[in-house]
Amino acid sequence: MNRQGLMNTISQLRQKRQFAERRCETIGKMLSACLIFRPRAKGTRDFQPMKTISSDVEYKNYAYLTCYYKRKNWYRYVRKQEQDEIEKLTENYRVFSQSIAEVRSLNKSIVEVLEKIGQIQKEGVEKYVREQKNIIKRNRNKKRT
Repeated sequence: MNRQGLMNTISQLRQKRQFAERRCETIGKMLSACLIFRPRAKGTRDFQPMKTISSDVEYKNYAYLTCYYKRKNWYRYVRKQEQDEIEKLTENYRVFSQSIAEVRSLNKSIVEVLEKIGQIQKEGVEKYVREQKNIIKRNRNKKRT
C-alpha cells in the first residue's frame, strides 16, 4: 500500500477513536460491578417455580451486585426499588469498558500503520543514500580519468 493510502487509513482510525473517546466522556455515573440474578431458595414464602410453557407463573430472583474488592469477591443484595438505577449504572460501566477496549484496539492499529509509513519513508531515504553514493563514485571515477 502506498503512503497516501496509509495516511487515509490513519485518518479513518483517528475518527473512530475520537468517536469512542467521546462516548467514554459522556457516559456519566457508573458502577464497576456486575448485576446478577440468583434464584430464591425453595421453601421461602416468595418462592415460585420456574415459568414453564404450560403455566403463567414467573420465576422470581434476587438481584445481587458482584465485584472483586480487596482480593475477594464481594456480593451485595439489591432492593427492587434500587434495581433499575443499579442496572443503569452497571450498564454504563459495561459500555465504558467496551469503549475503552475499542480505543486501545484503535491505538494499536494506528501504531501499526504508522510503523508501515515509517518503513516506507525509511526505504526512500536508503534509496536516496545509495543514489548519492553512486553519484559520488561516478564523480571520482571521472576525475581520475
